[in-house]
Amino acid sequence: MNQVYTKTVVHMEEVPVVHSRGGQMRVLASPATVGSTQLIMGHVLLQPGEEIKEHLHDYGEENVYVVRGRGTAFIEDIPHAIRENSLFIARKGERHRVVNEGPGELELVFATAPLAPRPEIGHREV
Repeated sequence: MNQVYTKTVVHMEEVPVVHSRGGQMRVLASPATVGSTQLIMGHVLLQPGEEIKEHLHDYGEENVYVVRGRGTAFIEDIPHAIRENSLFIARKGERHRVVNEGPGELELVFATAPLAPRPEIGHREV
């Protein structure tokens, strides 16, 4: 049976914080929040010294936009300096992680598409 979603707008404070992947993450657009069928999109806040754990996506690519701050994106162990108003892409199957090397917060917005056939196989830690 198809679930009917009444939400079209999601406010960040309504979405639970996830700490298990590093930092403070909120998945705003997903099948569970708004019934999205094409992508997952969210927000991450990393304090100085925090990082998003290394992971990969077997079914899609992830684009990450830096709202504010500075840090390093490691893609297949190659470091890439990131800063406010920059974007990086981790292509399908590429291992990647992000480190906030401080001194301030690192704020990111991410989008991953296409969706995996099942949520439990869309993101894999390595």
